[in-house]
Amino acid sequence: MLRDEKNELDSLKKLMSWLHLIMESPLVIIATNDAFQEFRTLLKSSSLPADDLNFQRDLLVSYVEDNVMVGTGGLEIYGDYGLLRSLSVRLGTRGKALGTAITEFIIAQARERKLKAIYLLTETARGFFLRKGFTDVSRDQVPAVLQQSSEFAHVCGKSAIAMHLLLS
Repeated sequence: MLRDEKNELDSLKKLMSWLHLIMESPLVIIATNDAFQEFRTLLKSSSLPADDLNFQRDLLVSYVEDNVMVGTGGLEIYGDYGLLRSLSVRLGTRGKALGTAITEFIIAQARERKLKAIYLLTETARGFFLRKGFTDVSRDQVPAVLQQSSEFAHVCGKSAIAMHLLLS
């Protein structure tokens, strides 16, 4: 088999694997304006910022149960780094590891994109992210490109804890 044919076959296998995952998974990538509005509504009900998100630019994912969006998460990509944000789970469905599923999906997407690290800001979920392997980091150690993001620059207050997960 020629090298190009092998690469093409490997790409096709990867695509089929992702299609199977997507078809079998309750995780849905936000790709329409209606889904985006539902995503934003769920974030706002969790008192999380949503006005600066863009589903055409950012990787936004929802967790759907019985045709109802019950969880959200997002990954903004800035060069070699990702910014995890907008992780929420609807009240009444918490405690079922939905946040874990969303977080692991986002981490897998970051690894697939060969990012060096994922950063985040949190005021209420530090313990959750510590259990996922994230560690505290001072804001001045966050890459400058992330410090200029709306999340770091003005959306989250100075009381939010910066954390990161090294991927490479």
